[in-house]
Amino acid sequence: MNSKERKRRARSQQSHLQLQFLGANKTVTGSLHFLEFTNEEGKTIRFFVDMGLNQENEGMNFQNRLPAGLKASDVAFGIFTHAHIDHVGYFPKLVKDGFSGPVYATPPTADLLGILLPDSGHIQEEDAGRKQARAQRRDADAKKTAKQNPKPQRGGKKPVEKPEVKSIVPLYTEQDARASLRLVQAIEFGKPFSPAEGITFRFLRASHLLGAAIVLLEIGKGSKKRRVCFSGDIGRPGMPIIKDVERVKQADYVVCEGTYGARLHEKRDRLKSLEQIINAAYERALKGKGKEGAGVILMPAFAVGRVQSVLIDLQQLMKKKRIPAIPVMIDSPMANLATEIHRKHSSEFNKATLEIAAEGDPFRTPEFAELMSMEQSLKLDLPASRPIIILSSSGMATGGRIMRHLQKRLPGQHNTIVFVGFQAEGTLGRQLLGPEKTARIAGVEVAVRASVEYLQDYSGHGDYNDIINWLRGFDPKPRKLFLVHGDSESLESLKEKAEALGFHVEIPGYRDTVDLD
Repeated sequence: MNSKERKRRARSQQSHLQLQFLGANKTVTGSLHFLEFTNEEGKTIRFFVDMGLNQENEGMNFQNRLPAGLKASDVAFGIFTHAHIDHVGYFPKLVKDGFSGPVYATPPTADLLGILLPDSGHIQEEDAGRKQARAQRRDADAKKTAKQNPKPQRGGKKPVEKPEVKSIVPLYTEQDARASLRLVQAIEFGKPFSPAEGITFRFLRASHLLGAAIVLLEIGKGSKKRRVCFSGDIGRPGMPIIKDVERVKQADYVVCEGTYGARLHEKRDRLKSLEQIINAAYERALKGKGKEGAGVILMPAFAVGRVQSVLIDLQQLMKKKRIPAIPVMIDSPMANLATEIHRKHSSEFNKATLEIAAEGDPFRTPEFAELMSMEQSLKLDLPASRPIIILSSSGMATGGRIMRHLQKRLPGQHNTIVFVGFQAEGTLGRQLLGPEKTARIAGVEVAVRASVEYLQDYSGHGDYNDIINWLRGFDPKPRKLFLVHGDSESLESLKEKAEALGFHVEIPGYRDTVDLD
């Protein structure tokens, strides 16, 4: 809405609400929803729901991702659905650019931001450093070639000196990320909160991750009041640790994710599947001997949510003697910090986890170590006297300490690699699930002789049945359902299913704007 239209509405005492889609449109990364509300007095309030990093198109993150003509300082506040980087990772850049208003999150999400955002800043710095080094190497090679093969210059002119390589600046630094945390305010689940006049919201549980929320907004007054619901990422029923998703009965407009809009999860006993894999891996590991030692069970897993879910399942299987009491090493500082945050927020545990917690720490197996230092991590490279389990991140084997462990353990036929979540195209994890007998890690070709297992039962995303079942809770149906955060195939499939139930569905494109009047 331009300033002329805003002034006209102010004179006529008309309130106005506009929503612009600035991320995760026909893709699964970079969630950013921008709202502009002009009240009857003509005052305009601008805010966002999620401010995620685009992890597929890095160049987009260096652009102004706000509506055209707006600066970061024009935004009053923000709301986060959950702590995953594709929903919050652009936030420090917005703060760096001048945003100074508060951003609201559930208490667990606020705590998780304290470890995830600084880590994201550290990664930005490392990426910038690598790009700088590559650019300098290319420049040095070009200058060396030019010196060895000088081109003749017309008229005896001196060769033009090439400018020095420009400094490559990270999107934001670890320090920038830590500075942004001062703006985060925690709001309890279910508590109505008004961040500005005429705007109230509540957090409801989304069951995707500890602290993950659905955002239900009420904007405006009287007959002009609109209820706008943002699903965040909808989880699966019966997830480990956390409570099930909460239903929303009424909203005028719904913005819903469709990550798995064309997929169904395989229905099976998660614990039984894990039991079978671990027992087979243990028997294989026992056959290891000599200078390599006993075999190792290596489990790449996301530090937040996935590691904790696997830990609680391993503990229960060991307690019931369904698997041996194998020593478990958590080789991920972030995972260990995230586990401590889970312990802190035990009020978010589901009934089954609370019963386990009543008997002791639900994330601690009989033999257990949380490794923080690199010195501790390097000791795991030594030959093992007996089988051990190493849980380390990242879950798709795209970085972190897991890379060194894979490089060390993939060539051993008595070792087992257990992936416990979806492996995206182009990742080392996806490659290892294929038939290849070698893998390239840190520039080195590594033989793949270890057994590789895949257990996808820990996915935090609901499939299309889970999403549709959540949508069935709306009575009456909303005026419009907007589908985001999914590839085109997933969103089109989910649209067809939702329309069959009587929903009016749109799949917005990038920077599409809609009036919610």
